[in-house]
Formats: sequence, C-alpha cells, structure tokens
Amino acid sequence: MSFNKISAIVAAFTFGLAFVACDSDSSSGPQDEPFLISSSSQSVSPASSDVTPMSSDSETRVSSSADPESSSSSVAPQPSSSETSVSSSSVATVSNVDYGTLTDSRDGKNYKTVKIGNLTWMAENLNYDNSATATGSIDSSFCYDGIPANCTKYGRLYQEYAATAVCPEGWRLPTADDWRDLTNAVKEEFGDNNGSLRAVGEWENTIFGDNVTATNASGFSALPAGYRAKTGEYDGQGTKAYFWGEDNMNHYAWILSNQYDLDKESLIRGYFAYSIRCIKN
Repeated sequence: MSFNKISAIVAAFTFGLAFVACDSDSSSGPQDEPFLISSSSQSVSPASSDVTPMSSDSETRVSSSADPESSSSSVAPQPSSSETSVSSSSVATVSNVDYGTLTDSRDGKNYKTVKIGNLTWMAENLNYDNSATATGSIDSSFCYDGIPANCTKYGRLYQEYAATAVCPEGWRLPTADDWRDLTNAVKEEFGDNNGSLRAVGEWENTIFGDNVTATNASGFSALPAGYRAKTGEYDGQGTKAYFWGEDNMNHYAWILSNQYDLDKESLIRGYFAYSIRCIKN
C-alpha cells in the first residue's frame, strides 16, 4: 500500500471521529436550550407585550386627554360669556323689583324683603340666634360648619321645632300654598321657577353641570346655604338651598338646586336643620 493511500485513510478516520464528537455535543445542547429559549422568549415576549400596551395606553391617554381639552375648550368659554350677559341683564331686571325692609326688634337686624305676586317674602335668610330661648337639641340653630361667618352670609340653619316659632312678630313660616304661589308667580312672570329665584354668582356647578343660569329676576335671591343633618354633618353649601315650610301641620324642606326647580321634599326630617324665609302675615 502506498504512502498516499495510508495518509488518505488516516485523514478520513480522523474526520469521522471529529464528526461524531460534534454530533455528540449538539445532542447534549438542546437539553438546556428549552430553558434558554423559554427564558429568552419570556424576556422578549413581555418586552414586546410591554411595548404594545404602552402604545395602547399612550393612545388611550392621548385620546382621553384630547377629548377633555377639546370639551373644556368648547364648553368652558360658553358659560363664562353666558353668565356675563345674563348677569348684566339680571341686574337691570332686579332693579325694578319691589323691595322693602324688615327690622327684627329682637336683635335689631335688618333684612331686605321682596314682593312677589301677592305675597311679601324675606329676600334674605333669617339669622336670628335663638340659643337664649332654646330648650334642647331639637330647638337649636346652627351656622354651617360651625363658622359664624356662614351665618352672616347664609343665615342660620334651624331644626323643625325652632323653625315653627322663630319668625319675627308679624311674620310667619311659609305654608305649602305659599311656596306654590311663589313658584307659580315667578314662572308666569319670568318663565321659570329656578334661575329667577337664585342669587347670581353664588351657585357652584356640580359634576352634572348647571341646567339653568341664575338670573335672580324675581329678587328672591336664594342662596345655596346647604343643610345640617341630624348626625351633625353639613352638606350642600354652594349647590343647594333648603327652606322650611308647613303643610297640613307637618313640616318639610322646600329644595332648590342648580339642577332642579323649587319643590317639596317627600320626607319629614325634623332633626335636620334648614334655612328660613319668613313671609309677611
């Protein structure tokens, strides 16, 4: 056998051994590979998953932030200009209202009064401190949140039994018929029994908005004084007015808000404290 043939046989045998060794290494590799692939997949897949939600969230945020901006830019200026125009026109209307004055002889406080229809009402909430004559918690009156300045601006909040006897001499608590006469009179003369009763610039918008613009065309000047619950909690200041009224020997609140017309509450809440607008006998 020649030297060249022996060299060729040795080379072929050596190449075969190398091939077997490589194949053996590759067959051991895949046992670890699923973990690596899974790990790689988990690290990459969440990343791609993270990218997708971020893109989606980003689009959502942009979309939602754009909508409020466009909404606020289109809505906000309108109430402002509307309120300005209505406010200026309501001043001229209120100047023609038949106002008067009531002096409470018990403490010397003066109140503006207004004639609406055939009745003369207080045009401000009563602010007589009845604590000197109170005989218990049911005969109490309160300042909203216990702050005296709220009594000065909004008047006091009275519980039922205090309300029945707290009006000055010659004045009384309105009846259900009185309240209905008021709402009918302002609706007939001014076209509504909400905005024409509410003081201008004192009512806050709720999350539901303000359905009617306050004009105070009637001069009634209703303020959103809120109420005090029997638990001692206060609520509604800025958005609602609650006035005591008598109906067939029972006492109810008559409620006015920036969304709903003046109307009687369906429940008797004697331990709640509400505002009072006395009416002339």
